[in-house]
Amino acid sequence: MPHIDEIAFAKLVTGGKVYRSAVLVYPDHANGRWWRKDGMAYSPEDFAEVVGARPDVVVLGTGFMSKVRVEDETRNLFEENGIECIVSDSAEAVEQYNSLLGKKKVIGAFHLL
Repeated sequence: MPHIDEIAFAKLVTGGKVYRSAVLVYPDHANGRWWRKDGMAYSPEDFAEVVGARPDVVVLGTGFMSKVRVEDETRNLFEENGIECIVSDSAEAVEQYNSLLGKKKVIGAFHLL
């Protein structure tokens, strides 16, 4: 399971790799080539692959100053699929993600600015 080792402004380290842009962290890998429809929002279209992975929980990191908004439709998408959604600034989101590892199937989405 990829534990997130470090998060800082424009940097996330997991699995021995450094990511410098928005990243999805799955139980067994990370996707650093994740592009969103709108760089300052989490839209339902951004999470088709995540929903398909059937996590118990999705942790959304909204950046260090919580600038990324989570659209209501995105929250509804997770709810309709029985996925708990936790939203917080990216530093807190990493703590929450790491605390859930091994307890639930968790996927994290992190904005790094």
